[in-house]
Amino acid sequence: MRNVLLVFLGGGLGSAARYLTVLGVSRWLPQSQFPWGVFIANLLGSFILGFLCVWPMMKTQNTAVWLLLTTGFLGGYTTFSTLTANTWELFENGHVITALVNAAASLLLGITAAALGFACGRWWHA
Repeated sequence: MRNVLLVFLGGGLGSAARYLTVLGVSRWLPQSQFPWGVFIANLLGSFILGFLCVWPMMKTQNTAVWLLLTTGFLGGYTTFSTLTANTWELFENGHVITALVNAAASLLLGITAAALGFACGRWWHA
């Protein structure tokens, strides 16, 4: 039950952080059809998860913190379901190129961000 509560707490904090990220990004970038806030949240979340995946103490010594930060916080912060819904809405509204860019860039740059997170995490702990 403790682990479920950790994931629940982390997920709520991650969702709130995603909401604040989307609000913050919308103030910095001009209004457009592209969902920049969700896009940036997914990239940041991918980077952070990649970094944490190679941080030895996170997996072996501190399962509670691992669950809180990865399954909970980053699970709430990153938004695959929002990504797919945003992409479909773009398609439905006739913004086919923007939808394709959103889907492809989110996937490719998300994987790149995760790889950078892994590399930074390994460098940090070298």
